Amino acid sequence: MKRGPLLLRRLALPSVVLVALGLLGCAPAGDTQIQADEQALRGMVANNQQQIDALEEKIQRLSDRISELEHNTQGSNQLASIEQRLSKLESQVAASQSAGANPAMTSSAPPAAANTAPPGNGVLGSGSVGGGAAAEASAGLENGGVPSSSSNAPSWRNMLDQELAASYDDPAERLYRQGLLHLKADRYQAAYGQFQALQHRYPKSELSEPAEFFAANALYEMGKYDQAILQFNDQTMRFPKGRFASAALLREAQAFIKINDRIDARLTLQKLLNDLPDSPEAPLAKSMMQTLAS
Repeated sequence: MKRGPLLLRRLALPSVVLVALGLLGCAPAGDTQIQADEQALRGMVANNQQQIDALEEKIQRLSDRISELEHNTQGSNQLASIEQRLSKLESQVAASQSAGANPAMTSSAPPAAANTAPPGNGVLGSGSVGGGAAAEASAGLENGGVPSSSSNAPSWRNMLDQELAASYDDPAERLYRQGLLHLKADRYQAAYGQFQALQHRYPKSELSEPAEFFAANALYEMGKYDQAILQFNDQTMRFPKGRFASAALLREAQAFIKINDRIDARLTLQKLLNDLPDSPEAPLAKSMMQTLAS
């Protein structure tokens, strides 16, 4: 009668031992899983924090841009006033030119007020009334900021003529001169193709910088302002102190104005004034900066 329970206990003991050993064997695996889950959770928290930091930084940049836009909006009335005065001056010049074309009028009427002033700064054309730095800068905003005849900064077309008159002992000169001739004849697409070919075939040529400058001007004249901006920027990055660097920065700012991006125009002009304060383009850049900031 006593052998039955004893036999059962002997049979049950190995099973209990096996179950215990199985549980002991499973414990380390469970701890490893928990640790892995904790590490994954920490990674998710860290990633979320990085995203939050990035969003906060983006919000700050947007806030700064909004403040800049609000500032520009406040100055829009002053700019409108400058443009109104410029329009009035243009009307006076037109009236004086009409009077000059009629001898009877010139003999019976006194000269127009515009004709009593000395030749202006070239903003309104040859022999026009000088509008000062503000009028020059205002014309720069309307017409892409083309340097006036009174400024020491030559226009890109004058620079083109200077390059055509020069000669270079460089294997890239043939392509360069062909591009200049196309540009002189207003064949902008053909000129751009020649300058691009020069860049690809002779990337280390001394003519690489001017070729890039005139290629960007070809894009500008074709109305491809975004591409021109990239080209001017690439040039100034490659040749920050080159002989065309200040002219490129000024034209880049003018291209920004063409696409109504006055913030980047101001930043580009500020870079010109900071990096190349003694350049011929600096005075006009300063006038344009003052007008954009008003």
